[in-house]
Amino acid sequence: MPQKQRLTESTLATIYGCCGLFDMCADQDLMSLSFEGTSKFLDWLGWERTNICVVKKSFITWVRPEYTGGRATAGYLADPCAEPNSVQWGECDFTLEDWGRLRRAGPVRDITKTDVRYCEAQPRYRLDGSPISDDREYDMVIATEVLLQDLKRLIVTGNGATGGQFDGLQQLVATGYVNSAGRRCEIMDSIVVDWNSNGTDGGAGVTWNGNAVAATFNLVDVLLAIYRRIVQRISWAPPLAARGLAVGDIAIVMPTDFIDCLLNAYTCWRVCDGGQYDETVLNSLEGRQFRDTLNGGMFGAGRIFLHGFEVPIIPYDWGLINGPTTFDMYVLTGQVGAIKLVQGQYNDMAPVTKARPDRYYTDGGRLLTWSDDDETCERQVVEMQPRLLCWAPWAQARIQNVRCATVAGPLSPDPTDTSFFPESSFSVAACP
Repeated sequence: MPQKQRLTESTLATIYGCCGLFDMCADQDLMSLSFEGTSKFLDWLGWERTNICVVKKSFITWVRPEYTGGRATAGYLADPCAEPNSVQWGECDFTLEDWGRLRRAGPVRDITKTDVRYCEAQPRYRLDGSPISDDREYDMVIATEVLLQDLKRLIVTGNGATGGQFDGLQQLVATGYVNSAGRRCEIMDSIVVDWNSNGTDGGAGVTWNGNAVAATFNLVDVLLAIYRRIVQRISWAPPLAARGLAVGDIAIVMPTDFIDCLLNAYTCWRVCDGGQYDETVLNSLEGRQFRDTLNGGMFGAGRIFLHGFEVPIIPYDWGLINGPTTFDMYVLTGQVGAIKLVQGQYNDMAPVTKARPDRYYTDGGRLLTWSDDDETCERQVVEMQPRLLCWAPWAQARIQNVRCATVAGPLSPDPTDTSFFPESSFSVAACP
């Protein structure tokens, strides 16, 4: 026999009811509960709904003359009646199965008190003028906020081998690609640079897909090489070559507090006399004027120019901060023309609400929400099933463990990164 779920009323403070989180009887407005607003990076990725569980794409990775005895056969014939030599080709495929499953629940409430007014001064109003009338609404907002935190974190650190997760950038922008038969597909490998905790000027131990990079090359040199390699590979792909790149198709994704490190290094690379970072030249009139031209850009966080092509910077503070002075950054090709190379998807939840409109609700298929109840105890639950697609890993790059000291150190909105969060300790808002 199925067992009924037993719930225990939460001690978390309410927004509206008898155990108010704020002094609702005072003359005040209620600010937004959301700590972080929209995400430019998640918007840049783009998201589409789908009901296809298994997605498989096959690629012809190379075409060459038929080989005999380890040597290429000839493509020319002296005898017009002679048999021509044949050809060979390689293949690789990507198979993506299922989605991740992100689910969060709000606190358990006594539904006999969710609409209780705390004092005569209520109802209170939000800053947009709409009334506050139900704790359940706010419990769902809080649960959704934390679920989106999970999504933002897993976009980088997710690993599909762990139940409920999906592969994030650390798994997708990588080397070691194999096809479904287990054979290596080296041509599909991403560019992975280990900066070995060196500064932007470079140094010992830097590697490119495991191969040593000379200490004479700095970070801008490597970014130029990455861009050149990506554009070269795009020119070899017939479906992409004729479309051309627009500003924003390729972007650099990195933590906000380290962006100045890159822009300063790029400025010095352009206007300094030598190859090393020179604070004196950077603070000259010429240096400051050039540095100011790098501000703004498509996403408002800055931009650099690689071989004359503008590459905007997208700030992203989830999963990229490795320590007080080290970080990861990605050079991502989101699309070429109208062809998406990196994209988010989510399982369309709309059919669930059609099958059970009495229990489940959705916001157009992205989030599924419902209530669990036990007698008069109730909690709000929200679920999303996302995944990240990357059909051209060879057009993506990761530079890991770059070192740069900043004045105040990095700041992350991720409350699980307590050493970077504005608060060093957390006091839960609970009822007395």
